[in-house]
Amino acid sequence: MNLTPRTTPLSKREALHLLRRTTFHPTWQAMQALEGKTPAEAVALVMAADPPIPLPSWAGDQPVGSNADAVRLWYELQQWWIGHCLTQPSFRERLVAMWHNHFTSDYITVYWAQWMVQQSQLLRTHRYKIRDIGENIVGDPAMLIYLNGNQSVKGNPNENFGREWFELFTLGIGNYTEHDIIEASRAFTGWRVTGLNASYSKQLADLGEKTILGQTGNWEYKDVVRITLEQDACARFFAAKILRTFVEYYPSDETIDQVAQLIKDNAYNLEPVFNAIFCSEGFYEASIHGALIKDPMALVLGVASVTGMQQVDPVYAVGVMSGLTMTPFYPPTVQGWTGHHAWINSSTFPQRQRFAEAFIDGRQTASSVQLKTASGTIIQPDLVALARQFPDNNNAHSVVSAMALLLLPVATSAEQEAVLLDIMMAGADPKYWDIESGTAVSRLKLLTQAIVRMPEFQLN
Repeated sequence: MNLTPRTTPLSKREALHLLRRTTFHPTWQAMQALEGKTPAEAVALVMAADPPIPLPSWAGDQPVGSNADAVRLWYELQQWWIGHCLTQPSFRERLVAMWHNHFTSDYITVYWAQWMVQQSQLLRTHRYKIRDIGENIVGDPAMLIYLNGNQSVKGNPNENFGREWFELFTLGIGNYTEHDIIEASRAFTGWRVTGLNASYSKQLADLGEKTILGQTGNWEYKDVVRITLEQDACARFFAAKILRTFVEYYPSDETIDQVAQLIKDNAYNLEPVFNAIFCSEGFYEASIHGALIKDPMALVLGVASVTGMQQVDPVYAVGVMSGLTMTPFYPPTVQGWTGHHAWINSSTFPQRQRFAEAFIDGRQTASSVQLKTASGTIIQPDLVALARQFPDNNNAHSVVSAMALLLLPVATSAEQEAVLLDIMMAGADPKYWDIESGTAVSRLKLLTQAIVRMPEFQLN
């Protein structure tokens, strides 16, 4: 990947590419705000977005009550986050989503949603600082419960967190030994969850001598984080994670090494690393466009945003995501969602198509139930208002090209656009296209539904 800084202004396609990778909201309006700006200017705008995220009213309540109380809060937890992501575009939440799928916990094991909100806030607050995330996640109440750190004491360390710390969180298999797990687990002892919080007690911690990744001393939990981050394998591990999430799923070893060096040079502060990636020549190469597959969150939130339906009931959005095997705050294993090709199979692909087609029609998937807001107000996509944003919107060919540009991450061929034009016009001569006509609504619906049925629509 060519990390040379790019200085030429962004085209429409390049601005949309940046938005697809950094937010859940690649809208025409958002694209217009970035088009013509240099990557540095555009990325600064994208990364500066930091909208407030009010916490649920119960976030500060003590985690006690009946099973029914706990279950109710699980659903409210999902609606809280997805509802925010629907209406507030930001790179911050895209990055938080990556961390939720990295330092995983699930609401059923953790049980009380208050701890899951705290973990979400931890990842949000420290989203750019890997060292800070590491030092804080060790004593995070949700993580302590999820991986049994709450039961780990001197003389009887629980190795669950220590194992996942190396295997899934920082180094990857082959870059540590079983002895490192045992010794690190000793250093992770001493934590207890009490109420909403967790505390570290040296009386419960193993303060004895340990050898971890070749370094010997009376190490405690922060020492494990420091020693781990000093390993070259750690920087490469996070470099690969970032590239697979935001750039391409199969980066070359050379690209991983380049980004790993950036991570080390910036002491595991990722803000300048993301700046370098998103402002680089390589990020905008044609081969990178569409090199990822949309996860269900990007699919659902993206369709809602591009059609101006961000106020859709979060309950419905969460339900669709869950049906597509991505239940918020409930990863399938501690490994999280593997993503990419795993998102698409003979069952989920047609489900994805049906969801998008129905949404454009203002309906819930496979039903005649109309889409509504959380308060019950019926809402409908306004495709004519969307098309009015396009240049030369009274030209049928231009409308087809613009809609394809907006919805597809890869360029369409002349043949594909000819087919889409024929679908939109239902066989009529394109000269009869009139955005002011009563037929414009149905024609735009036909066009948009045809595009979301295309396999390319599933790419990012």
